[in-house]
Amino acid sequence: MEASGVEVLVGFQRRFDPAVSALHRRVRAGEVGDVYLVRALGNDARPPDFGYLPQSGGIFRDLLIHDLDAVPWLVGEPVVEVYASGSVLVDPAFAAADDVDNAVVLLKFAGGAHATLSGGRHDPLGYDHRIEVLGSRDSLVVGLDPRTPLTSLEPDGPKAAADAYPGFAERFHRAYVNEVAVFTQVVAGTVANPSPARESLISLRLAEACEESRRSGAPVRIETEVAA
Repeated sequence: MEASGVEVLVGFQRRFDPAVSALHRRVRAGEVGDVYLVRALGNDARPPDFGYLPQSGGIFRDLLIHDLDAVPWLVGEPVVEVYASGSVLVDPAFAAADDVDNAVVLLKFAGGAHATLSGGRHDPLGYDHRIEVLGSRDSLVVGLDPRTPLTSLEPDGPKAAADAYPGFAERFHRAYVNEVAVFTQVVAGTVANPSPARESLISLRLAEACEESRRSGAPVRIETEVAA
């Protein structure tokens, strides 16, 4: 791709979401300070069509790969170790497809910070995606708004909204609109490519390491550097 001189923009929409982009700018500007921990959560409201599962690539390549792209992009350091675990809790169809429907991932970065990623195929209240960054100066979160399908038990805490996001298309509507606009600018040569294929290949390597770790039950060391 780079040898051909043709730009390839990969559609990982998290990078084009206004709030996630703002989080990226603030982390890179040092406003959070030293990053201690990143927490990402992504739950589908409804499981995908079971006929899709054998071709999905599994939960790490299909669902969690978006966070495996976004979180290293936010931190800006290489991932050096991956550990993953998963279970079948939603439907036996996932086991029949040699997959899991709930999974957790632990990433260790070169500087010592960690990230926890969790993903699930069923949230009865609606689609939920959040990223939290905790650092030495500040703690920031994206994905926490009046439509987040989450109920607080604190007396004055927020309740789950009746109009919670039904799916990723609604949750990331602004991201998709921005993505198309940026794509045209990349084609025109007026902006740098914010989601190049070389970084997406690293995200795929991380997803493959997650699958390897889930099956072996052991952490997997990562030699490939994650681009800043």
